[in-house]
Amino acid sequence: MSKRLSRRTYAVAFALVLFLFFAFEKLASPRRLDVRFLQLGETQWKGYARPARLTTVMAHQPGFTVFENLYWQNDSFYIVTDQPWTIPNVDHIAIRSTPKHDGVPTADKAVRILAIREPGINAFVREENQLGTSILLEDAVELTSSAEDLPSPLLLNYDDMFVCHYYHWIGETFLGAWRIWSHYRYRAGAVLDDFKVVSFPYMYDLDKTPKGLNYDHQWEDHAGANRFFMEKWFPGITIESRTTWEARAASNKLYRMPTVVLANRWAGHRGPSSAWKPWGDVLRMPVHPGYLLNLRQRVLKGYNGPVKLHPTRRPRVKYLTRQETNRRLTGAAHEALVEEMLKLDREGLVEFSMLHFVDGDSFPDQVAQIASTDFLIAVHGNGLTHSLWMTPGPCKAVFELQPKPCSLNDFSPLAIAAGVVHYLVTEDSMCTPLECADRGCQGHPDGVNRANIVVDPQLISHQIRHIIARHWRDGSEVE
Repeated sequence: MSKRLSRRTYAVAFALVLFLFFAFEKLASPRRLDVRFLQLGETQWKGYARPARLTTVMAHQPGFTVFENLYWQNDSFYIVTDQPWTIPNVDHIAIRSTPKHDGVPTADKAVRILAIREPGINAFVREENQLGTSILLEDAVELTSSAEDLPSPLLLNYDDMFVCHYYHWIGETFLGAWRIWSHYRYRAGAVLDDFKVVSFPYMYDLDKTPKGLNYDHQWEDHAGANRFFMEKWFPGITIESRTTWEARAASNKLYRMPTVVLANRWAGHRGPSSAWKPWGDVLRMPVHPGYLLNLRQRVLKGYNGPVKLHPTRRPRVKYLTRQETNRRLTGAAHEALVEEMLKLDREGLVEFSMLHFVDGDSFPDQVAQIASTDFLIAVHGNGLTHSLWMTPGPCKAVFELQPKPCSLNDFSPLAIAAGVVHYLVTEDSMCTPLECADRGCQGHPDGVNRANIVVDPQLISHQIRHIIARHWRDGSEVE
């Protein structure tokens, strides 16, 4: 009996060992590990349980940024993100101006980063060493869900000066904003959507400016160009001013901008390629070649004014005069320039005409005049903003007249943006933007504002002849 029990015990023990061996062999298989040890059960992780409408930077250069889901409350912008390392330097996004308008950022930043992260793991994790201000995910979800939405796409100009002027708004800030917006849509291969709203949180409407404040506090220029172009480019656009944004600030609500282009000239001046101007960096961003032609065509759509827009057999030279202003050529220099251009006309080489724009002139007529210009000649001034509406091509050029020893680069980037060659003519010398001296008038007491500017007209006529010889054949422009 004892032997049979012993044999049975050995048999059971052997069977048990064999069973355990095969069991552990199967459990050790990596294919079985996925099922037995890595399975999460019926409930699978699907990301954030509720929509957290986080902020994304879609395109950026100093002073000009395209955001999705940017937040604003009481004159502060909030970026809510779980990837704070992707956010550019906030001083390159927007800077709140000081009372002296010196562009120095105050201790209270205009743009704040709310970074989603868990609490520190121990006392040695210092919050002050983190990028942005920490916020828990559930708090971020609750915060973003409570925001009131603003219409979009929105163009927001965060400046309190340099707005009520055709050049400063259209030729500087709007141009930079349109460039970054065009770059963003071009890179995405998407249609260039129109802005539904343009906002000036610091600037008043012309008819709502408080007594005692001058035009520096308005977004509208005295000639009406700013309003005309905004409404012509974007039919039905809403233009918001300071009164609207003051009411929003007073409500203490949090607002969400689903898609916004934020433009700020002080931040633009901080860029590495600013070159004295806020759009120095953004104008280097690649865009579709026709991004400005689209705006020009909107102004000229249905145009039936006196200007002939169809091509001509000879290049058209137009001299935009400023002889009734305090920045002009001497009488003798003016007459010599006109005579030299008439000489080219009499030779049958060009069609020459003189232009003189004043307040009240039709803006479609002004744009049509410049759009039908091949060679534009003008003294440094606001009218050169119109070079944006020239047709790009190798037989197109702007000749900007300045006194010696000035070299001001305000308008050359506008011509370049339009696809046109720019020449700075200073009395008896001429240069292209890459050749010209650094910006300034070398301490001249009157700067560029002189009524005795002179010019050698043969410098201009010689260059026009040279360009036509290279790029004009049988009544048409060639490469």
